[in-house]
This record gives sequence, structure tokens and C-alpha cells, in this order.
Amino acid sequence: MSRQRILFIINPISGVFKKEGIPEKIAKYLDYVKYDFTIRYTQYAGHATEMARDAVKDGYGVVVAVGGDGSINEVARGLIGTEVALGVIPYGSGNGMAGHLKLPVRNAKKAIEVLNTGKVTKIDAVNTTCGYFFSVGGFGFDAHAARRFRSQVMRGFFSYMIASAREVFYHYQPSYAKIQIDDIEVERETYLFTAFNSSQFGYKLGVFPATSMHDGMMDVILVRSFPLKRLFTIFIAMLLKRPDLVPEAESFRAKKIKIYGSPKRVYQFDGDHFIFHEDLYMEIEPNALNIIVANDLDAY
Repeated sequence: MSRQRILFIINPISGVFKKEGIPEKIAKYLDYVKYDFTIRYTQYAGHATEMARDAVKDGYGVVVAVGGDGSINEVARGLIGTEVALGVIPYGSGNGMAGHLKLPVRNAKKAIEVLNTGKVTKIDAVNTTCGYFFSVGGFGFDAHAARRFRSQVMRGFFSYMIASAREVFYHYQPSYAKIQIDDIEVERETYLFTAFNSSQFGYKLGVFPATSMHDGMMDVILVRSFPLKRLFTIFIAMLLKRPDLVPEAESFRAKKIKIYGSPKRVYQFDGDHFIFHEDLYMEIEPNALNIIVANDLDAY
């Protein structure tokens, strides 16, 4: 039996942990009977997508993203709709998608063991006007916090909380939004709007614990403006994954979403922010991506 070609795409700057030792761990722990491996490094934004697309053309069977949610997003965009499987060695800051799929985080040896012994399954993706996301996407407070976090020198949960606190108390202002969620149209002064394909923002934080990546639906939360004095209560309710305890929170399930344009709109897809002022469409694409997960993973 011929060995399967596998490409590792390493983002050298994602997350808080250096990755100098990962090539050596790949060489040491990867199953040589099963795989013939190549390692490449990203050099600029979007490079991972280009390399993943080239890998499809070159006959690779698996392409592995080594990095965080943004790196996974880039690699996955290059594999969407193909039979080539995505592998993940999670070394980012938040690692939301990896957390949902119960992949070993910042443990290259165990993540490589999943590649050696795991199974290929299909997950949904969300196709939008501005490209795909695979875990979470939306606008509001979290997108602004992601933008501030990106500019900070330090990474990790503590740095993210500092960025979030600065937004809450000094900078962020909710904005009016008009949104079509399947057949429901809402108009709100919006603090947060997020569509979930997985159960986590990152750092094991999320809102909907039962979100599935293969049910053909997005779980959606919209949080209306609220008095700042209620922030702690709302934060605790969200930490407990109980949005039903927040009067300002509305939950939906959807296949399609249209967010009407705004001159002040900052979005985040899988933790990476961008600015987009026109109407933005989201639509779930069932079973759009092959991915390697642990053999004993049942619910995802």
C-alpha cells in the first residue's frame, strides 16, 4: 500500500507558544508506514490558503494546519469542497474549533497521534460574502475586542481579557443593526451578534453547549444594548452558557442570514477581524469539509 502524502502548514507567529520543536516531533511521532510528509511555513496573510489549494492540485491526501483558529480557517478555505482532509495541531491562543472537536491543544505528540489513528469525518462550513468561517462569525463587541487583541504584543487569555476590558469601559459603542435570520427580520441596537457553527469562541468560552458542526444549522445569539451596571451579571450568565437568563439576549437557529450594511461594521470570523460596510450574507454548507478527528469522538 502506498503512503499518503501529508502537508503540514505551520504558522510561526500564532498563539503564545513557539513552534521550533514541532518539525522534530512530526519526524519522531508521525506514522511513516501511513504518511509521507512535507512541512511548509506561512509567510503572509492568506498564504496558508494558497498552499492548501496547491496541495490539492499536487495530490496530497491530508493538509494539517499548525496554529490557531485563524490558521485553521485559512487552510480549510483551501480544502473546502474537496476530498482532501484537514488535520489540526492546535497551537493558537483561543483554539475554539479544536476545543469543540476535543483535539489535543498545544500538545503536538497527542495531536499527531490523532492524525495516525483518527477517522475522517465531515463538518459544516458557513459560506459568506467575505469568505468562509468554520467556528464562529459575527459583529459587535467580540469583533472589536479581536481587533484590539490583534494589536497587542502579548497573546493568551489574560491579554484577551485586557483587550476586552478596554473595549467595554473605554471604546466600544453598540450600533443599530437590521438583520434577516431565515424568515425573521429584526432591527435592534446591538451589542453582540454571533453565529456559531461550533460551541466555542475560544478559551473554552461559548454560549450554546449543544451546537453541532454537522447538523446543517447555525446557532445564533443577538444581545441588545444594556446598562453597563448589568455587565457582570450578563457575563456570568454567558459563562454558564445560559443566555436564557439574559433578558437582552435573543437566540435563533438558522440556515441563512443577511446582515444589512453599515458604515461602522467590524466583523470577526474565527477570531480574525475585518471591516465590511455592505450587506453580508451567511449560509450554512452541510458536510462541506473533511477533517480528521479522534476515533472515539461521537458527538460533534
